[in-house]
Amino acid sequence: MDKLFKILPPPEIPQKTGDKEKWLRFFDTLGTELPSDYVKFIETYGTGGIDNFLWILTPFVNDENVNYLGRQKEMTDAYIQSKENFPQYYKHDVYPSSGGIIPWAYTDNGDELYWLTDGKPDEWKIVVYESRSPENYTYSLTMVEFLYQVIMKELKCNAFPNDFPSDETTFVSVNVE
Repeated sequence: MDKLFKILPPPEIPQKTGDKEKWLRFFDTLGTELPSDYVKFIETYGTGGIDNFLWILTPFVNDENVNYLGRQKEMTDAYIQSKENFPQYYKHDVYPSSGGIIPWAYTDNGDELYWLTDGKPDEWKIVVYESRSPENYTYSLTMVEFLYQVIMKELKCNAFPNDFPSDETTFVSVNVE
């Protein structure tokens, strides 16, 4: 996480970071814990995204664009519909199925970022689905390591446009009430 802090400074006052009790209620509602680096990321950065392009879902806001449970339902419902219509292209099951995917972020282009829920949460891989496409890419990285490598341009995700990340990558807080 320290590596990410150096290249993507967190906001001075992160928005809607939750507390231990709120996290426990969220995990209870969700039916699983999520990777510890995701929790640390939300506690440190709060609600927002990277370069006004990649938006991290968070459980503690009502904003429908980044509210975890609302957006999770929207993303997984759309995925399930695509899988029903084109099972030959959409191979992943959806959480709570064993080894199913569960979302954590999306891009302005409509790309979707998931965890592959195989093993313990801190062992989950990253799966990125291209916008309006069954093309997907799997990375054996944690969320924070994935973000770090993308920002450092050590990892080129084919789903993302060439101008992301920018040379002046920033975390953009979402103003929430």
